Amino acid sequence: MSHTVIETAANGPFEGDGVSPAAPRIDADQRGGPIPAGGIWDGVLYFQRCRWCRTAVFRRLLCPVCGSTDMTEERSDGIGVIHHVTVVGRSAGRPRAMAIIDMHEGFRLRARVSAVPLARACVGAQVRLGFGPQPQEIAFQLCDA
Repeated sequence: MSHTVIETAANGPFEGDGVSPAAPRIDADQRGGPIPAGGIWDGVLYFQRCRWCRTAVFRRLLCPVCGSTDMTEERSDGIGVIHHVTVVGRSAGRPRAMAIIDMHEGFRLRARVSAVPLARACVGAQVRLGFGPQPQEIAFQLCDA
């Protein structure tokens, strides 16, 4: 587990012990923005991996295996296999395929699958990351499409 120490005037560093009183600035990423907690950033899919047990998860606060909050962000290759698919009918607009996808890195996520006709989006079909009609929407395309 991670522990946090809060410095106060009583337990802060002294001027003579060679420690700077200001906390060092940690630039965790070169992208210039915050690291996404799982999701799309500049067209790349990111997921989390527990630093304790190495379990891969998507958009979680706690590791489902060990309960740790110490997660690191990793880049996904964007390739997966459909585990479950449902065609969702909408009152306005065309129906769409929503699927649970097993990613090669070992995590699952729920996303939209673009397939014409929708019957091609079936269990076991290999998919790759695509782009949805909305910004930051996670959508996949069939690999053979």
